[in-house]
Amino acid sequence: MLKLSVAARVEKGIRKSNDDRALVLDAIVNENIISGEGETPMIAAVCDGCGGYFGGGTAAETVLQTLSSIPPERICDELKLSQALEECRQRVELMKKKEPTLSKMCTTIAGVYFDDDKTFIFHAGDSRVYRFDGRYLARMTNDHSAVQQMIDFGYISESDSDTVANKNVITRCIGVDCLPPEVHVSSVSILPGETYLMCSDGFWGSVSDDDIVRVLSENISDEKKANTLVELALSQGSRDNVSVCLCSRKGERPIKEETSKPFVLD
Repeated sequence: MLKLSVAARVEKGIRKSNDDRALVLDAIVNENIISGEGETPMIAAVCDGCGGYFGGGTAAETVLQTLSSIPPERICDELKLSQALEECRQRVELMKKKEPTLSKMCTTIAGVYFDDDKTFIFHAGDSRVYRFDGRYLARMTNDHSAVQQMIDFGYISESDSDTVANKNVITRCIGVDCLPPEVHVSSVSILPGETYLMCSDGFWGSVSDDDIVRVLSENISDEKKANTLVELALSQGSRDNVSVCLCSRKGERPIKEETSKPFVLD
């Protein structure tokens, strides 16, 4: 088992309601912060209930409650994780049938399942997973959104994305009839000195990659890093709920990187 340091914070921001949730240490974070230490196997995730529909927060809560209730041995490979996410979808659908006011609720998700020798990254929508190896920040997910499709097809550049009228339209989530969340697996576990960041669009839409690297490089606790990142998003004009979840493995990154197994997502 590997020991991981974790911290997650969710803030309502300027919104009247909070549709963001985070999952760490088997606890759901809602407008507060949780930090501590856990061991692999471990799962962490953020959900952003889709705006414009009643019950986004309920959808996010339901998905993460379902995910946290599933034993680790039932999420230990790609197929089992996909089945667990399908179970989350079914739970949301069941609630929608029972309560008509929730009939359109849905949520994004972005998360990581850490095992001793593997890493599983899963997501749907425009919540993201980043990996910081102590020097460089890598975005590990590709948004399921109308804007990302326009970027992928070369219609607009990344720098033009803020000017697009339908930039909040997502093309995949949990709670509507669409493709299931993507699951990617690497045969490499989290290394000493590495940090994984899961976040909602209310965070990454307001904080630059350079700012993320600067904060994650600081010699402070993960709780302080999570607080600093959230406060940055709020101070820099985020107009949405803000969620940040950090999972890190303490220690020094191996010096002879050429002898380390490369990180490759299947």
